[in-house]
Amino acid sequence: MERLVNQLDTGYQKMMGSYEQMLILAKSIGESLEAGQWEVVDAQLSRKQAIMQSIDAQEAKLARIREKLRQELGLERFSVSVVAERVPVTSLSNTIAELMDLIEKLQECEKNNEAILRKLVVGVQNQLEDFSKSKRVAEAYLSGPPAHEARFIDEKK
Repeated sequence: MERLVNQLDTGYQKMMGSYEQMLILAKSIGESLEAGQWEVVDAQLSRKQAIMQSIDAQEAKLARIREKLRQELGLERFSVSVVAERVPVTSLSNTIAELMDLIEKLQECEKNNEAILRKLVVGVQNQLEDFSKSKRVAEAYLSGPPAHEARFIDEKK
């Protein structure tokens, strides 16, 4: 059982490395968004997707280890606190706590990036509205004189 706990700890430490990469990338994406470097943002999002796929693969491996540990301990469902009652999990608990802190930082950074992106979208929408208005004004002046001839009506007669 200790071997499975150690495997979980090692797996979560590897996962922490992936989340650290995501945090660095999220900060970089925020800087690129503020600078309006859309091509860079696109490349960064592709890297983010690759890291997320790696995290998903790591999580699948950890799920299998958790399931083995759950079965060996005869638990209805896996819980670190319940496992801790039967097997020492101090290192695993510390790793999970560090991982949770890292995920919270990542979520905060992602929230800031979302706010930046919303501001940029509003700016683009305003530019599109201005363009649309300018286009309508230009069409009004460029359409030429009205199709019918203007007449002066002298009401004094």
